Amino acid sequence: MDALNYKIPAKGLLLILFELGFGLKVELVGSMSLSEIFVFCYTLFYLFREPMLEEKSFKRLIFGYLLLIGAQCTSEAMVGSSTTTSLKGIAITVISFCHLYFLINAFKSSRHMLPWAFIGMLIRPMIMGTDFDGNTIDALNGMNVAYLKFVIAPLILNLLMLFCYFRDNIRTSLLLLAVGSFFLLLGARSWGGVAFLSGIISIVITAFKRIRFRYIFVLLCAASAITFNSYTYYVDRVLKGKISGGNSGQILRADNPYNPINLLKVGRTETFIGTIAFLDAPLWGHGAWKKDSDYGFKYTKMKSYYQNLNEKVYEDDVDLVPCHSILVGFGCYNGIFAFIAGGLLLGAFFYMGLHNIFVTRRYIIISTYFLIIFAWHSLFSPQSNFRLTHPLYMAFFYVIFVYKSKELVIKPKVLSRYKVLEAIMRAEEREREFEEKESNIESEAETEADKTEQVEETNKRDYAAEFRRRHKKLI
Repeated sequence: MDALNYKIPAKGLLLILFELGFGLKVELVGSMSLSEIFVFCYTLFYLFREPMLEEKSFKRLIFGYLLLIGAQCTSEAMVGSSTTTSLKGIAITVISFCHLYFLINAFKSSRHMLPWAFIGMLIRPMIMGTDFDGNTIDALNGMNVAYLKFVIAPLILNLLMLFCYFRDNIRTSLLLLAVGSFFLLLGARSWGGVAFLSGIISIVITAFKRIRFRYIFVLLCAASAITFNSYTYYVDRVLKGKISGGNSGQILRADNPYNPINLLKVGRTETFIGTIAFLDAPLWGHGAWKKDSDYGFKYTKMKSYYQNLNEKVYEDDVDLVPCHSILVGFGCYNGIFAFIAGGLLLGAFFYMGLHNIFVTRRYIIISTYFLIIFAWHSLFSPQSNFRLTHPLYMAFFYVIFVYKSKELVIKPKVLSRYKVLEAIMRAEEREREFEEKESNIESEAETEADKTEQVEETNKRDYAAEFRRRHKKLI
């Protein structure tokens, strides 16, 4: 009956509607969702009345974003980009901050707000649809890799993270490890690799409650060895034709598929091309949304070369300087100063995530998963992720690091019944001792008051007797 009478909290419902709003697009300084417009208005209305402005950590956060926006504005002015393209580039950073600020306010109000965000992300593709056509059967058979990568894999992993929020233990880590292996075999390497690594690392951290720093290197080496052996096995299966789904063709095109760097050069070529473009204009960059046709499709041709594609596919490609990385994109589009400012900002949140895993030790599986996917998106995902997905990870890191790390966390489920009863008995004993001390203090105070009254009465009687004696002598 309690479950039937349970009501969704107002902020939980707001988070669900907020996630759904990302599926509704309008044309305003480029394509923006209703949720992005909402967080922008929310920030304008509440930020300058926010008590968090008095906190040092939040001041540093604002300073980091202002530093990045200042570097971007300076770069766009020096490069001479058009107003429209400049606003598109700067809007990514502005909306990223607004999105982050809204989620920080939501998460710090209650630690139970994160599941509602997951629920919103789960039902969004069901209600709003997606940009990718397909069905689950074709995706699982390897016939529609796009639908697998952008619909099925995120849906299943978000559902798994929702489960991990309530069941943070080794068995859930093993389930995450199995799901990651499954996606790797199907060809969704990015999502599968993130889930696989998250499972391994969370198992190690959960198994060893207190990890000394001298053992961390050994554990990382062991995890790296397991990961590389699994990767080698996967490449062998692809080369022998046992696995043909997903992006297996990238392994066949790689010069040395057993070297993960060579596979990255084929699968994430835009990141390497973006680095070359950054080095070509290191001071101020090329400007946001720079067209590659202005350079004679120089960088798009280079991308085809690195991908070992013989045909001239660049003519049908998007007319932009390729850069598939948030961090490299700061430098490629806006130069070295934006690269440094963005790197410091991302590095600060990465440190918060590490602190949450190894020091605060709150929600280890989710923290590990968020940290790995945060690092992956920072290095190998387009800049739009900085405003769409990154704020969720950054708000999670920030709230636990700033507001939750100093709290005493008691998890009765981890304790045995005997220890729970023992803790209750100790608390009752301390309460009884405190009450006894209070009663003793009150009795001592009453005794001292009685003694004072007796002394005063004795002094009065002595004074009266002395007065009568002197009065008789005078008579």
